[in-house]
Amino acid sequence: MNAETKTQTGFYEQIVGGGGFLGILGLGFMVISITYDVILRYFFAAPTNWALEINTFLLVFLCVVPAADVLKAGVQIRVTFLTDRLRARTRDRLEILRAIAGFLFCAVMAWKGAVMALHAWQHNDRMSTSLGTPMAIPYLFLPIGFALLGIQYLTFLKGKKKKPEETGGRFTGEPEAEIGPQI
Repeated sequence: MNAETKTQTGFYEQIVGGGGFLGILGLGFMVISITYDVILRYFFAAPTNWALEINTFLLVFLCVVPAADVLKAGVQIRVTFLTDRLRARTRDRLEILRAIAGFLFCAVMAWKGAVMALHAWQHNDRMSTSLGTPMAIPYLFLPIGFALLGIQYLTFLKGKKKKPEETGGRFTGEPEAEIGPQI
């Protein structure tokens, strides 16, 4: 592997890892803000006017932006009782097909999400709440998250082209270790 390819792969891994880190921060903020809102609501009868809206958007954020990091680590939910019965060569081909289909789906979702965010920006769409959040902000989570996920699928496909000996016995983009039993 030449230096330029290593730099690109490292850059993509940092971006994908950054999405995972932002997911950790978002989840932490959700825990704190919901706890804060519950305390204010039930002990002081003074709920916040922002916690529900912000946390709704953060839930969308958590569904898409850290997904690439989850895929990279291999800790997504996988049902493998059928694929475990296949020969290794067939399983590898199925993994490549899955990655291609995943990339194509991500490309369409990123494109359509970007169009939706652009239209919301052009028409100045806002939530009809006290915060009046511009809808372009939560809509941007879709193209960002699916672009990251698509990059991870491409990294996986690129790693499948290399011999496993070049990558320490595993394909690039493949989980570093099996984590727990899979169904």
